[in-house]
Amino acid sequence: MAQKLPLGVQTFEEIIRHGYVYVDKTTLIHQLANGGKYFFLSRPRWFGKSLLLSTLEAYFTGRRDLFHGLAMEQLESEWESYPVLRLDLNSGNYTGGVEELNDRIAKFLDTYERAYNLPQEGMSFGTRFGCLIQNIYDKTGKQVVFLVDEYDKPLIANVEKEMEALQAQQREILKAFYGNVKTMDPCIRFAMFTGVSRFSHVSVFSDLNNLTDISLDDRFSAICGITEQELHHYLDEDVAELAARCKITKAEAYESLKHYYDGFRFSDEGVELYNPWSLFKALTMQRFGTYWYQSGTPSFLIKMIRDGQLDLTKMDGNIITNEETMMTFESDTNVVAPLYQTGYLTIKDCIIRPRRFPVYKLGFPNLEVETAFSSHLLPVYTSIRTDQVFPLANAINEAAQAGDVDTLLTTVRGILAEAPVESNDERVIELNYRNLIAIALRMSGLDCHIEQATSAGRIDLALEADDFVYVMEFKRTSLDDAARQIETRRYADRYLNDPRTVIKVAVALDDTVRNIASWQVFA
Repeated sequence: MAQKLPLGVQTFEEIIRHGYVYVDKTTLIHQLANGGKYFFLSRPRWFGKSLLLSTLEAYFTGRRDLFHGLAMEQLESEWESYPVLRLDLNSGNYTGGVEELNDRIAKFLDTYERAYNLPQEGMSFGTRFGCLIQNIYDKTGKQVVFLVDEYDKPLIANVEKEMEALQAQQREILKAFYGNVKTMDPCIRFAMFTGVSRFSHVSVFSDLNNLTDISLDDRFSAICGITEQELHHYLDEDVAELAARCKITKAEAYESLKHYYDGFRFSDEGVELYNPWSLFKALTMQRFGTYWYQSGTPSFLIKMIRDGQLDLTKMDGNIITNEETMMTFESDTNVVAPLYQTGYLTIKDCIIRPRRFPVYKLGFPNLEVETAFSSHLLPVYTSIRTDQVFPLANAINEAAQAGDVDTLLTTVRGILAEAPVESNDERVIELNYRNLIAIALRMSGLDCHIEQATSAGRIDLALEADDFVYVMEFKRTSLDDAARQIETRRYADRYLNDPRTVIKVAVALDDTVRNIASWQVFA
């Protein structure tokens, strides 16, 4: 390796001390630390939230030595040290009851009470926390900094319907605990909470109504994640090694990295970002791969999708929503919020109109996420086993790369045949039928565009391989109707300037068995 990449390393001091690459975010961190007092940031997992808090901790404890050569060294002149209290809820199993959450809060309080020789037994967590802050302030003469990593982990672990009672208990524990932050305002210099989701009803932050949510703030959109400019500046050597290993040019390596791992966007005007985990993984392994699956897909999310709450054919960037819908987590009614907050959807466009709230268009950020998402869902919609997913995806990919329409659609037809009807709701059955076609083609790892817009209408499906582009139209009437629409609306014209061979495919669907009946390839 050209450089040491901090794959899985989330401690700022360890990165600096041991010579790992650090993508300098300290200009934004200095701006955040000195631009307010109480903040909340929502980002998907593997985006560097823990590293952000670790860097804030180093800054607020006056560790000037760790910032040598970084922007912060020039921005900060005082380097004052504050007492820092950090609560990490990231690890732990919170599904067995409230004991795990209680234990973590108790250990947090015990640790800092011992550190400052301030025993506070016999009181509630909230009261102990308030006394701890007050006593540290009185003892040191310094305001306290409070940092919380993954505040919502216990809540997310219990979002399914049968876990509502446990989640409500955990919510009340956290609400009572965090509520003391506001009452201790004169004793607090800075407080920040990070997590994946923003819960609305009976909010854990209802008593902390001066909390500033910067999750959609343009100023801090790049505070986690890696921009295109940062990739070129900090990781050019590693990209060169990747290119050599894959026997492609460096320009082609950059293009492929962007295609697979870029595309996350977290504000109206925010820049697109690479997911650090996937990017570092690809550069460390020196090969392109689907690494997003390692973060998993929450079971509650899969259940919501299977129950017909989302049309997967619209995930190319055609999901229209507003800030409240995509930022507020309500597990029973809103599948868009967890999809956005876990990183499966991102902002593709934002429409801002005079005197109106912004309208957001959401879609998959990149090919890696799209492929991983579809691969996770296939066993949910069908009786296909997890170990069968990759061979099927590979078969579709190889057929598409070879221009073999018959093998491609025969494989898809076999997948559709494995889908049992598990609902009496015709709307859900129909939606799941269309979703499964989208899943089957998207998991192939090829660019799959559903309802792709043209000047004369929308192509049902366009599938892009290295040497071929497939323009497909699906009809429940006849092959002739499908072929006629491709021709009369000149769908293939979209690819007139594309050097690849365009293959036009008419597909007839059979509603009785809910599968592909036949197809025809034509020039």
